[in-house]
Amino acid sequence: MSEQKLNIYQKLAKIRKPVAVLRKNKQGYGYKYVTEDLILEKITGLMEKYGVSLFPSIAPGTTTVNPYSYTKTKITKNAEKIEETVNDIIVQSEITWTWVNDENPEDRVSIPWTLVGQQSDAAQAFGTGLSYSSRYFLLKYFNVATTEEDPDAWRSRQKEAEQAEDVEIAKSIIDHAHTLVNTWLETHNEDRDKVLELTKKFTKLANKKASNNYYDIKDPGVAAQFYKELTAIFTAPEKSAAPAKDKSEK
Repeated sequence: MSEQKLNIYQKLAKIRKPVAVLRKNKQGYGYKYVTEDLILEKITGLMEKYGVSLFPSIAPGTTTVNPYSYTKTKITKNAEKIEETVNDIIVQSEITWTWVNDENPEDRVSIPWTLVGQQSDAAQAFGTGLSYSSRYFLLKYFNVATTEEDPDAWRSRQKEAEQAEDVEIAKSIIDHAHTLVNTWLETHNEDRDKVLELTKKFTKLANKKASNNYYDIKDPGVAAQFYKELTAIFTAPEKSAAPAKDKSEK
């Protein structure tokens, strides 16, 4: 049986997961940030693994090159203020980043973006803008978190948030089961032992320890299966009545 090929969205999802968080590795201009080489180091290997290419495309007619002057204040050793005029160039363009499935080039995703660069030279400004555009496109497309702490600590908190959400989903399912149990046992007390037996089965499955309390089930998948088997107990056909005796019997 041939292996099912992934489409471009599935491949991008595969790339995203391992790069969910990156540690800021450089400081400059008064803040810490993640450099482009670190981002590419993490992502391009995965692009190669899953057969994905990324192409930038400048929209024709959108590039502008404008002079930009501003005043910069410097403080001398004698604590004197000197006003200095800085003449820069700002280059702007509309750019589209296109992800392409190497196995099927027609399978692609295009995202409109922008490019802005500021330097004293137009070529440098364009290069700066392209680097910034590439860096922030990759970070934002893959929703990469950038942190100054250990990425493992960030992932740990992310996992806690995911587990908290799962617990809430499981609790909602068990709330419905609880209502169902209370309503049913009011008139079918003979099924109480069946409910307890089923509860122990699923609490042990969820927590490796049997319990009489179905609220100990914290996993949504286990809670859903518990609810399914619980309803099966309550909707099972009642035992058929004993057949009437043949009138010919004496």
